Amino acid sequence: MKGRILLVSALALSVCILASCGKEESFINPGDYLGGGGTGEIAGSADDVTGDVKNDFSDEDFSELSGNTSSAGAVTVAPTDGVYTISDSGTYFFKGKYGGLALGADGLKLHLVFDGAAIETAEGIALDGSDHKKAEVVITLLGENSIVSTAEGENAVHIKGTLSFNGEGSLSVESGKNAIKVSKELAIVDCALTLTAANHAISALSVSASDCQINVLSAGKDGINAECDDETTAFTTDEGYVYLKNVDYSCETAGDGIQADTVVYLDGGNYNIKTTGTFVPKTQMSEYGIDADDFKFIKSGNTYQRIASDETSRYGASQLYGLVQGCKGIKVGEIEYPDESAPDKEITVTEGDYSIIIESGTFIIDSTDDAVHANSGNLSVSGGSFTISTYDDALTSDNLTKITGGEITVTKSYEGIEGGYVEILGGTVNVTASDDGINAASDDTRVIEHILIGGGEIYVNAEGDGVDSNGSINMTGGTLIVFGPTSMGNGSLDADRGIVIDGGYLFAVGPLGMVETPASNSKQNVLSYAQNQAISANTVLSLADENGTPIFSVTIEKNCQSVIVSCPELVMGGSFKLYGGDTQLCAFTVSAVITSIGSQGNMGNPGGTPPGGFGGGFGGGRGPGGR
Repeated sequence: MKGRILLVSALALSVCILASCGKEESFINPGDYLGGGGTGEIAGSADDVTGDVKNDFSDEDFSELSGNTSSAGAVTVAPTDGVYTISDSGTYFFKGKYGGLALGADGLKLHLVFDGAAIETAEGIALDGSDHKKAEVVITLLGENSIVSTAEGENAVHIKGTLSFNGEGSLSVESGKNAIKVSKELAIVDCALTLTAANHAISALSVSASDCQINVLSAGKDGINAECDDETTAFTTDEGYVYLKNVDYSCETAGDGIQADTVVYLDGGNYNIKTTGTFVPKTQMSEYGIDADDFKFIKSGNTYQRIASDETSRYGASQLYGLVQGCKGIKVGEIEYPDESAPDKEITVTEGDYSIIIESGTFIIDSTDDAVHANSGNLSVSGGSFTISTYDDALTSDNLTKITGGEITVTKSYEGIEGGYVEILGGTVNVTASDDGINAASDDTRVIEHILIGGGEIYVNAEGDGVDSNGSINMTGGTLIVFGPTSMGNGSLDADRGIVIDGGYLFAVGPLGMVETPASNSKQNVLSYAQNQAISANTVLSLADENGTPIFSVTIEKNCQSVIVSCPELVMGGSFKLYGGDTQLCAFTVSAVITSIGSQGNMGNPGGTPPGGFGGGFGGGRGPGGR
């Protein structure tokens, strides 16, 4: 059991490092980005400000557990219709059918080898260690095995101590409650698990897995659930975490696909997550114990549509729907602990750096609720391939949502990329949203929202604002192409504290009603063009030099009236042309940072620094809580 003990301690220590246990900086200071008292200049790189995600998990501990698969010297246990009780530490070999297994003493250190074992009971827990919190159990799987409890409201596997699975075999588990319940740490290496549960498929104090397969056929609640101990009274990263490395994970759940109280860390593997929630009308609010604010959907044909919080007043209680329970794809929960100085007061833990860290892997997420949601802490995506369809938000956090790599495709969402702060510094991001494509908003008054685009290729198709910040928008690099709304109530770019373009390639199109031009103190020149007549979808818009040679071209995906373009080639004193297909829309010479041409009388802010603010003018952004 030495390997198991090492595994738990190493992972706990590493998660603490990942989550920055020192918690010296809970919130980003926008002044770090808006140097010089809010001039829009960045003080250093984004990595200098936010720090790097550290990867210090130990693969050696996984390797030690992986090698612990020998059944030599095992006690062979004959099949039995009754419950076999294990009273001594040691190695036990099981083959054939059993009416149940039980731990008969506390402090047992067991190595159970299953080779074609079938454990089934209708009387209670099939593998029962629920009374012995000091037990340490390793189960080696050889061949095909099964554990089933048909008893109503009983777990199939319940170990109050620690549990590890390894071996090259497989195990199917079925239960009327939790398939696998572990009161301490659970580790899974190499083997294949197939789980069916009326409650959680996997529930443990913490879950770590490597090079294995976990297939949740169905779960009434979460696929994987890691919760801190009920007696934990202060935020900690020693428990409540999920760490998956090179895991093939698939699930269909009525709850969350992966839920952790503190940290989710994913590195490699394939994740196919489908969550299906149950909607009920607001008239049944008291029956299900759902808060009034959670009724934010309306029925649209045979499906449901998310609406903005400030629009719910238009609908009656029978027209508003809410989800019976959370059913997010990947989630770190918001933990509330009592304030010891004021026991009746609950405090929300928002400290820490990254609470969801995704390094690599292939992710297909189809969720009724948010696809990836960090309720406390920050969200980091540095690699991986994502295909996301959700009724709600695709990637969201209450604090910082940071993308430095990966390929992210959001085919359906309410809002695509969201956070108090949003930073995209690399990767490919393609977002389709029924409201805002990229949104920075927070209910926390300590957060002065910002969106930073410093790299990557970003494509936004939004029915609300294309890129919307309740604070500022700053672009320093990368490519940002925005197909904004066609309605007048929103715009392609919207920032309460202004927009500064210091680099990169920007092409944003939308209607006339809410056009917001970048600030005149931008370091890179900008063209803002508008016309009353709509430019038709599928038209190729091109910024060209004075000879008509294209510099930057985009095929627009919907009708538009306004066009905002910025790129390094748009130099001071240069002459340029804007084309719509073969038609020249305008010709101009750059003589100022902002060149405005066309129907400016219908436009919003014409550029420049507003009094008392940063960057360009004030748009129609929603206030805090408008997410």
